[in-house]
Amino acid sequence: MGVSNKSYSQLTAKVEQIAPGEQIVHALYAKVGTVPIKKNMGSIAASVAASAAVAAVTGGGMAMVAVFDKGRAYVAVTDRRVLVFGGDRNRPGPRDLLADLPREAVTAAPLRALITYKLRLEIAGSDQAIRLTFAPFPLGLQKSGRQLAELLPAPA
Repeated sequence: MGVSNKSYSQLTAKVEQIAPGEQIVHALYAKVGTVPIKKNMGSIAASVAASAAVAAVTGGGMAMVAVFDKGRAYVAVTDRRVLVFGGDRNRPGPRDLLADLPREAVTAAPLRALITYKLRLEIAGSDQAIRLTFAPFPLGLQKSGRQLAELLPAPA
């Protein structure tokens, strides 16, 4: 699982504008930025209250979902380059182009993480890096991040 069908269509259209004729090898999204837990206490309380209300009405179990990301990054790996687009947590789909990099200039280094899967994309000749976080949910998101790491070489 990389991206939804709608987001994939949007991503394909954007890639076609930037790199006509290139084939997308892998497409995915990752979470970017974090919001401190203290700032999310209100949303956690609202999520718990909503889950309890749904459980009471439906007689089902209670589930809690709290979102701590600021946005998303959409990554398209083509046969020749790596394209990174910004995204919005509230409106899924790729937005502005953030990076257009030759594929051979990008390496992927997995980072230690407890629950999430984190990946650092390093760019040859630059001290800048792109850090991506793949949450455990939705299912398959971490697998998509691992596939990206397999497509790109590890740093030397």
